[in-house]
Amino acid sequence: MTNAFALPKKLLVLGIVLPLAVFLGYLMANPDSASYAFVGLVAMVLSLPIFLRWHHPLVVLGWNMPVILFFLPGSPPFWMVASLGSLGLTLLGSILDKEKKMIHVPSVFWWLVALVVVVLITMKANGGIGLRSFGASTYGGKKYFFLIFSLIAFVAISAQRIPLEKAQYYTGMFTLPAAATFLSNLVYMAGPGLWFLFYLIPVDWALGQAHEDFSGNIGSANSGRIGGLGVAGSVVVSFLVARYGLRGILDFGKPWRFALFVALVLVTLMGGFRSAVVTFGLMMTLQFFLEGLHRTRLCLVLVLTAVVGFALLIPLARKLPMPIQRSLSVLPLDIHPAARADAKGSSEWRLRMWRVLVPEIPKYLLIGKGFTASATDYYFAMESQRRGMGEDFDVSLIAGDYHNGPLSILIPFGLPGMITFLGFVVASIQVLRRNYLYGDARLKTLNTYLLASFLTKVIFFFAVFGAIATDLTALAGFVGLSISLNGGVRRETDLVEAKPATEPLKPELPQPRPGPFSRNYGGMSRR
Repeated sequence: MTNAFALPKKLLVLGIVLPLAVFLGYLMANPDSASYAFVGLVAMVLSLPIFLRWHHPLVVLGWNMPVILFFLPGSPPFWMVASLGSLGLTLLGSILDKEKKMIHVPSVFWWLVALVVVVLITMKANGGIGLRSFGASTYGGKKYFFLIFSLIAFVAISAQRIPLEKAQYYTGMFTLPAAATFLSNLVYMAGPGLWFLFYLIPVDWALGQAHEDFSGNIGSANSGRIGGLGVAGSVVVSFLVARYGLRGILDFGKPWRFALFVALVLVTLMGGFRSAVVTFGLMMTLQFFLEGLHRTRLCLVLVLTAVVGFALLIPLARKLPMPIQRSLSVLPLDIHPAARADAKGSSEWRLRMWRVLVPEIPKYLLIGKGFTASATDYYFAMESQRRGMGEDFDVSLIAGDYHNGPLSILIPFGLPGMITFLGFVVASIQVLRRNYLYGDARLKTLNTYLLASFLTKVIFFFAVFGAIATDLTALAGFVGLSISLNGGVRRETDLVEAKPATEPLKPELPQPRPGPFSRNYGGMSRR
């Protein structure tokens, strides 16, 4: 009986799959936007069973994954589509199953909602969203989408509880995919034969490398600088801290952890970013104190190690690769003049732009200027710069790339944007702090890492460098993952002090039964 139905089933599959494959091949022979959209639709339909089962893990996996879906209009990043689909399935599941409750943290959620409302009002006041990919005559609308989808992604990642036994796996899925940023540089170095992969991988990091190659500045501070490699190194460092904590990394019984940690720090410095040194120092300091290591003997050991390491670095600084010297330019070291000059020029470029922006702040305190700008504005700015009649930062001003966290809020969204963002930050810190203090002991290392990472990001955003359009997603990810890992917000009443295993159990004494004339006084029976 089984063989009787096997042939028709195979014929049915071949009758559907082969014509579909031929049709898709025909479309991709001369691809256009409609062809990409149809291929993407087919891919989404075929992957629907996978998405229905693992939509929440896919949100966690895609949060920091540098993958773009080129076949969809606007080429959105993967995390946007994954979070939107996961949220829809989660809402549908909670409607169909009344016992299946979504995790909801009102304090963080409503501040994010208020921030998105400010974004929508500002967008409307400045002529709409303006997506060039949809035929509009303006640019910059994608940044609005990043901010709006930060709310959607936060709800999607925090709505479901992550099983305690899978906490480490989910943390790895959240952090490690960002290391794939290095693929942008690898694809570029592989040559034109693999450049078609830039349909899926953002090209940003490769552009910087290509600019250095074609400019011919061999031996400059940027020579040999691989930005994606620096990001990949910092990502793996973060994973080690989340997995083992500083206490585990400094475990003398497992020296390979510390050796790997130091090697990855050097890889991070190859990116040539001074911010890597600042972020690393700030992150490790916060992690050190949150783990309580300042009250242990490790404090003296680390201080002596840092002093000796810095002393050894002084005579070796000039012998290091140029990108590492540029990263270390924030320290009082004798480095190559080219690295020092390049870093100084970058700082002066930012300061000159900020001097222009600060007087403009009062104009946008009530209603910000938003992100959109016309193609004409970009054209005139680039032509003025090319002819030497404008400043070298005019294009960045039009694009809203101010290289400063507070300015990236005040200029586009005014005082309402700053108030709602600060409200979100304060509410998030309270959630992360409570989970750090009162969460399950098995999640202590992860909760410490999430709190330290969030504080590092916030301090760096306000004091050094920030961009609200991208940093809001990162911040929402930290607090959303914490909520999902801990099942919400933990409180002091959730702490359960376990008795020592060596404490003998006391046998319960039999209680006398109350007689017919007994009276109860405060729970005790008196006869």
